[in-house]
Amino acid sequence: MLSGKRIIIAASLVLLLGFAFYMKSVSAQNEEEAAVTNTKPLVSDMMEAVSNRQVHPFTEDAVESRFDLTGFNMVLETDRAELWLNKEWNTLRIRNKNTGYIWGGVDLSEAEGLNKSWNNFANSIAAIECYDEAGTEGRYGLTENAVTDYIMNDNGYECHVDYTELGISFTVSVSLTNNKLTFRIDEESIEEGKNNSTFKLKSITFFPYLGASYSDTVDGYMLIPDGSGALIRFQQPKQYASTYAARVYGKDLGIESLAQPSDLQAYRPNDYVVEEPQVLMPVYGIVHGVKQNGIFAVIENGAEYATITATPALSNNPYNRVAARFEFRQKYNQSINRKKGAGAIIPQAHLNKISPEVSLYITDGEQAHYDGMARLYRSILQEKGVLQKINSSSDMPIKLELIGAGLHKEFIGKSLRVFTDIGDFSYIAGLLNDKGITNISYVYKSYTKNNEAGAKLLRQLGNKTELESLIKQINGLGNRFYLYLNPVSANKDQINKRTEAANNLSNMTIEISRNNRALMYDTTYFYRFSEVAKRINAAKVFGDMEYLSGYALDELSYRLYGDFTSGREKTRDENLTAIINLVEGLAGSQRIPLYRPNEYLWNYVSEFYNTPLASGQFLYETDTVPFLQIVLSGSVNMYGASLNTGSYSRERLLRHIEYGVAPSFTLTYCPSLDLYKTTEEDYISTNYEDWEGYIEETYNTISSALDKVYGHSIIEHTALKDGFIRVTYDNGAKVYVNYTSTEQADGEITVRPGWFEVAW
Repeated sequence: MLSGKRIIIAASLVLLLGFAFYMKSVSAQNEEEAAVTNTKPLVSDMMEAVSNRQVHPFTEDAVESRFDLTGFNMVLETDRAELWLNKEWNTLRIRNKNTGYIWGGVDLSEAEGLNKSWNNFANSIAAIECYDEAGTEGRYGLTENAVTDYIMNDNGYECHVDYTELGISFTVSVSLTNNKLTFRIDEESIEEGKNNSTFKLKSITFFPYLGASYSDTVDGYMLIPDGSGALIRFQQPKQYASTYAARVYGKDLGIESLAQPSDLQAYRPNDYVVEEPQVLMPVYGIVHGVKQNGIFAVIENGAEYATITATPALSNNPYNRVAARFEFRQKYNQSINRKKGAGAIIPQAHLNKISPEVSLYITDGEQAHYDGMARLYRSILQEKGVLQKINSSSDMPIKLELIGAGLHKEFIGKSLRVFTDIGDFSYIAGLLNDKGITNISYVYKSYTKNNEAGAKLLRQLGNKTELESLIKQINGLGNRFYLYLNPVSANKDQINKRTEAANNLSNMTIEISRNNRALMYDTTYFYRFSEVAKRINAAKVFGDMEYLSGYALDELSYRLYGDFTSGREKTRDENLTAIINLVEGLAGSQRIPLYRPNEYLWNYVSEFYNTPLASGQFLYETDTVPFLQIVLSGSVNMYGASLNTGSYSRERLLRHIEYGVAPSFTLTYCPSLDLYKTTEEDYISTNYEDWEGYIEETYNTISSALDKVYGHSIIEHTALKDGFIRVTYDNGAKVYVNYTSTEQADGEITVRPGWFEVAW
């Protein structure tokens, strides 16, 4: 290692050399100044406007269908669509009667860029993937691989499929109601291992290339539920290291591993390197010509075992396509001892219980665009009673999380450090009320002994009487008070790994490890759902207070995993039912706040916390859109992630305004430095006094834009230019957001750079 004196000398030499190089560059620039053409630098707001973090304008070029119905027979006709079938190729086509547009897969005989095997797979009504005896994966379409038998009925037809050589068979039903085309396979019809075959079913995909586009020959895009929503515009073939494949409702930790990204094993993981957004909604879409022709897909059954795949045109497969793949089996690491990573990668033995079902809505006009599809999905959920209209008369809210206490890492052992006691909480609430910020959702975090879910109130923060007094004070100010509850994950001091922790298929405890040994707890474990239920029941007893608004539930709202503890096995679908029952029991007769909830819990949510405001920004994604926000607008109060846990910038405030999302902050009464080397050290800056001005600025800025529209439904979202967005609400209001460095105008409305306007 270099000594301190050598480091200083080396640094001085670098500075001297740098200064000499700078003076030489200035001299050269002065000599050639007349020959230099000055260029305009690319400033940050220009980068934001043209990046895939934004949605961009669309062309209105007319798109014509490239298919005809030669060789097909019409099976069914409704007022909106026609269903046509070709038994020889085991494929179908759909004609939209409003526009005459015909939807199909790829050309039947000679699809450009595909061999015969791929052509067969692409066009099949139901295509499969299998594992052979060695665990090698294979892909199979119907034609030339299976014997098919069709039976027509009043709604469409049933097709019995028998992959004779593979020993796999099932029956797929295809039905058409109005403009809704539905594919379904009943679990009872699925058989494998016939004729002593050793092939094992891996997955089934309905019509994998329906709506596919060859290169950029069609003006359109794919819609995927990545974060807030993302578009992949049809493009010419390129080569990507990977394409989009995301499990609906997130990974199954009982089978799949989940790693926490870190930055070269630095002390603090890079806050900008995060896991890709989880898919919260079982939907996707295809558009051929904006507001001309579209397909909006909803996974009706089996979503917990579905993967949404979206592949842009590749050099070796030049078709843009999107579909839902139902995973009947996955590979996992079968351990041969208790050491991590020691074992063999094999397919799971049991077949996941799935009756896969997908409905495809054939759309046109306004519904053949991402905002129209979001409105369509909202209406579907409203008809099911999942979403309900909320009261839109109140002002825009704000959410403030206050951290109570945490453990501090000492040279030997640990000590308790108080960050915000009940008295401090009361003081902060009073200050905010004096500033006129009155519509606040407060969440109290880390308030129990050892921060365990369902435990008693930490006495160093105050007693239960003082807590009830605080809650009464906050309710008297017209605000809401929630206790934070995470009954799912734990550190090593909160869980008995042998008797309480869930296990994966490898018979190892389910855990997430961060490659950062400096942390007090670098590994997170997950409870069995029987233990989750115990903690929720204990919390309900503790939280039986008159003025408490309820619990703000975290992790259980988006973690869905199987538990393969020997003798207590629970699959992912079984635990899905358990989660719904637990949340229903906790909510009672009311709705409660949930952190980033999966769609199956939306009928229990009153406030949606940590609403994603961006997509995963993969290279092949061309636009980020507020699909999620449009769906939920007018039905659920949405809040973004804490503004003081990342970069606080004008762009982030504008994004809240554009998406109709209320702001959040995470705070402590103590100085931020007190969180260093504690269980809460991931929060960098939380001191209330440091953030008081920013809270007031944020609330006043965002509420001045959203007060007239918050609680109303978004009916249109449009990019007028790159970086210039117009959002229209059902009450007639229009919110304009300008991310660019120049003034923008829409008719008589002008918006200054980096700002917003509201018009009627």
